[in-house]
Amino acid sequence: MPAKFKPSERDYPKDHYGRRVSQNGNPVKKYKHHYLKCQSVDTLLNAINSSRTKPKHRQKFVNELTRRGVKLVWREVNA
Repeated sequence: MPAKFKPSERDYPKDHYGRRVSQNGNPVKKYKHHYLKCQSVDTLLNAINSSRTKPKHRQKFVNELTRRGVKLVWREVNA
């Protein structure tokens, strides 16, 4: 299975008021998957630069950008 950016989430069908609805008493399960290969470069760069990102995930994001051919230049921020 491909690497994920964040866990999958279930998408519930809703009416025009925003309430959940079931069609014919049998709701259809739909999931939205957040794979790394589907994320934009800006999203991945923001996640890499975030202080809240775990080192394991940061390395996954760097590997994805390397796979795409994006060159990263590391700079130190002067506080």
